[in-house]
Amino acid sequence: MFDSMNIKKEIVDSLNAMGFKEPTEVQKQAIPPGLEGRDVIVKSKTGSGKTAAFLIPIINNLKKSHYPSAMVIVPTRELAMQVTDVAKQIGHNIGIRTFTVYGGASINIQIEAIRAGVNIIVGTPGRVIDLIKRGELPTDQIKFLVLDEFDIMLDMGFIDDVKYILSKIPQEKQTMFFSATIPSEIRAVTNKYTKNPIIINIDSKEVTVDTIEHYYSIARVADKFLTLLAYIDTKKPKKSIVFCRTQINAERIHTILRKVGIPAVLMHGGLSQSRREHSLSLFKSGTEMLIATNVASRGLDIDNVSDIINFDAEEDPKAYVHRVGRTARMGKSGRAFTILTPRERYLVYDIESYAKIKMNLLEFDLSSYKEKMKGISEQTNDFGDMAMRRNSGFGGDRRNSDKRPFNRRFGNNGNRNFHHSKRREFGNKYSNQD
Repeated sequence: MFDSMNIKKEIVDSLNAMGFKEPTEVQKQAIPPGLEGRDVIVKSKTGSGKTAAFLIPIINNLKKSHYPSAMVIVPTRELAMQVTDVAKQIGHNIGIRTFTVYGGASINIQIEAIRAGVNIIVGTPGRVIDLIKRGELPTDQIKFLVLDEFDIMLDMGFIDDVKYILSKIPQEKQTMFFSATIPSEIRAVTNKYTKNPIIINIDSKEVTVDTIEHYYSIARVADKFLTLLAYIDTKKPKKSIVFCRTQINAERIHTILRKVGIPAVLMHGGLSQSRREHSLSLFKSGTEMLIATNVASRGLDIDNVSDIINFDAEEDPKAYVHRVGRTARMGKSGRAFTILTPRERYLVYDIESYAKIKMNLLEFDLSSYKEKMKGISEQTNDFGDMAMRRNSGFGGDRRNSDKRPFNRRFGNNGNRNFHHSKRREFGNKYSNQD
C-alpha cells in the first residue's frame, strides 16, 4: 500500500482518487530509493507504472519555489503531455505547479508560464535546449532530473541533446533514468551522470509476454486491408491501435475504415500538433481505434488498450515487443495481431525466438469481405498497389534503405547465411499457407 511507503498523506489521497490502490512492481522497487534521494536506473517497459514511480518521490520531496526544481525529459510531445497530466493529478493536493514545453507550440506562451513560476518542467529535448539557450529556462536550482524512455530518445537521435542538457544541470541533484532497454550507449551515459545508483530491472515478460495472446495472418499485399476487416469483425477489439509503417498507409487505412463505418482517429508526424492532441484526446475518451505510425506513437501510455494490430510488420523483433507493450497494461490481458505478406512469414520465427512466445495462425475467409468492399474497390486496389511498390520484401522502402548496421538488420552477429537459412527453414515449414 502507498500509505506504508512514507509518502505524504496529501499524495496518498491523490493516488486514491486516481484509482491507484496498490503499487506496481516498478513502483515498489523504485519509490523507496527515490524517496531517499538516491540516483536510480530502472529498466522497465512502458505501461508498468513507471511514471508514478518517479513522480511520487519528486513531488513528495520537492520544496516549492518560484523557479523550476525538477525536470523530466521525454522523447515526444504526446508523452510530455501525459507525464504532465499525471504530475498535476498527483501534486494537486499540495499545490505543485507543472508545465510542459515542446516544439510545435508557442514558445512565447511557454516563456510566460516559466516566468510566472513553475515547480516541475516536463519537456522534449529540442525545446528544452532552445529555452535554456535563450536564458528563459533557469536550471541552477534543479534538484531532480528524470530521463524517461531513454532508449527511445537514443533511437530518435537525441543523445547529444541529452548530454547538452545534463551539462547545464547542477552536479548536486538526484538523477533517475527509465528505459525499456539499456544498451551500451545508455550505460555509458548513466555511468557518467549518476552517483552510486540503485539498479532496478523489472522483467519485461511481466508486461509484454505472459498476459498477451499473439496472433498472425499471412495475406497478399492486396488482401491486407480485407484481413484487417476480418480480424476486427471476428475478434471485435474494444480499444485498439493499428500500426502502419508510413504516413500514407495510415491515411488510407483511416479513410477506408471510416468509409465502412468503423470510427477511428489518426496520428502521425505529418499532422499538426493540435490535430495530434485532438486525436489522442478522442482515443482516450472513447474512440475505439487509433491508426498510428511508430514515430507518432512512441512512448504513448494509454490505459485499457485491448488489441495491438500490426498492419505493417517491422523487421526488428524489438519493434514488435515495443509495439505490443502498449496493451496488457498494469497486468491486464491483451491481444496482438500481425498481418504478414508471404515474403515476411519468416518474421514469425524471428519474433518467437526473440520474445520467447508462441504466435498463433489465424486464417480468414475473405470472400464475404471482398463483396462488402466492392463499393470502394478502387481505393483498396490502389492501396495494395502502393504497398507493393513500397515493400522491398523486408518491410522497408527501397527509396529509404535501412541504414542500420548489418548485424542489427540480420542478427546473429551479421551472419546473413544463418538468417536466410532460418527463413528458408521457416518458409518451407509453412509453405502450404501461400
